[in-house]
Amino acid sequence: RQENKERKNGVVFQEAQEIQKSLLPKSDPVFEGYDIAGRSLPAELVGGDLYDYLSYGEDVLGIAIGDASGHGLPAALLARDVLTGLRMGAEREFKISGLLAKLNRVINASTLSTRFISLVFGELERNGTFVYVNAGHNPPILLKGGGIEELATGGTILGPVPDASFRRGFAFFERGDVMIMYTDGLVEREDASGEPFEKNRLVDTVSELRDRPALAIVDEIFIRAYHYGGNEKWLDDATAVVVKRL
Repeated sequence: RQENKERKNGVVFQEAQEIQKSLLPKSDPVFEGYDIAGRSLPAELVGGDLYDYLSYGEDVLGIAIGDASGHGLPAALLARDVLTGLRMGAEREFKISGLLAKLNRVINASTLSTRFISLVFGELERNGTFVYVNAGHNPPILLKGGGIEELATGGTILGPVPDASFRRGFAFFERGDVMIMYTDGLVEREDASGEPFEKNRLVDTVSELRDRPALAIVDEIFIRAYHYGGNEKWLDDATAVVVKRL
């Protein structure tokens, strides 16, 4: 009986690893004129955070980041389904607002125990135009020469309302601009006194390091947040994506 239990646990562990792999890109993209990097750490064996890059050819790159409610396998299963829907939509060249509306209906009708997910999905053009929809997620922050711009246009979190509609937002990358996309696990990480890392510390970190490569910025964000939390275990999934226009 013990042997069967260990064998079963081994199968579950392997399946969980495969699900987690499916939520993350195999590598950061090569997109001319930009430097892009992302990283994600699950709080458990698998997590509900996702990020992805979707190629539309040489001139357009899709970028997604999301956060399913809850932790562990139920959240990871929902995140996997959302990524699958995004990838299928990209292949069929759906408009992003219509794509998210369709994803929302599918999630609302799902039988999964976790049925809510926040998501930002955008299409970055080589000329600097970024067309996006923010479905209830932490607004990505675009650091420009004269300040910051928060990308909040879109609609509600995916799942609760079956007939929700979504609006497209627009931003523009000048040369030297840097965008940080992130999930709650970073900004809500607390120090020993219960004070969260917060958005301001995240922005200050990116601003300080904006001349470094995107991967170096992402790594330093995680290092600082980890130390801020007293080097303790992550209590929530944490994900960040940095996009720089060169």
